[in-house]
Amino acid sequence: ARSGVAALRALRARGERAGGVDAGTPDVDLDGVVLGTDGVAQLDGVRTVVKSPGVPHEAPVIVAARERGLVVMGELELAWRLLPNPFVAVTGTNGKTTTVELLGAMHRAAGVPAVVAGNVGTPLSGLDVPPDNVVVAEASSFQLEDTLAFAPDAAVLLNLTPDHLDRHGTLEAYRDAKLQAFARQAPDQLAVLPDGFAAPGAGRRVTFGGAETADLRLRDGALWWRGERLLGASEVRLRGPHNLRNAMA
Repeated sequence: ARSGVAALRALRARGERAGGVDAGTPDVDLDGVVLGTDGVAQLDGVRTVVKSPGVPHEAPVIVAARERGLVVMGELELAWRLLPNPFVAVTGTNGKTTTVELLGAMHRAAGVPAVVAGNVGTPLSGLDVPPDNVVVAEASSFQLEDTLAFAPDAAVLLNLTPDHLDRHGTLEAYRDAKLQAFARQAPDQLAVLPDGFAAPGAGRRVTFGGAETADLRLRDGALWWRGERLLGASEVRLRGPHNLRNAMA
């Protein structure tokens, strides 16, 4: 679909030799794309497989690629490696689209150029924006489970409830996929998490929630940032407590 086509075009624009395979027969107007195949026969001479998020790990081509010791990465990983821009990744079971749109609006209101991409519309591999633009990306568990070196400048976890267990198998595997957004962060990068939620990586923690220990907390009908009143909760015009938490993040 869109992310696979965007990845293929981005690689070819760099002068890489790249082809595509799809078990289905989508309407794709690109040379070097083989349709209606499991892709195993096309692995000869390949160095890296870029896996679209919808392709499960059990797909024959992915199993065969790993058996051959090939690098298998997702389109999110590829795009992050190609883009020189500051990068914000937002993940969670619910609220990702709302939060990335809020973050894009906040950057623009602050006079910082930003583009919102990922699951919300434009594939990340297809972005062509100046390097000073902040990329704000919605990142799903399907995208994050295929990362290898991915370490965004800021990573945000909104919440975590059981979802996509038909793909991940267990809640623990689903959680671990989400936490790949944080796993390789360095101390100069930012990790935004619900208060009390543990995550891997060395990113600088900023927490939100209702507990006294949260950096940004809800108390007495207002949001407080490290003991200083920031704004009234009613000033967040999106309705519902879930949207208040999205705005806190």
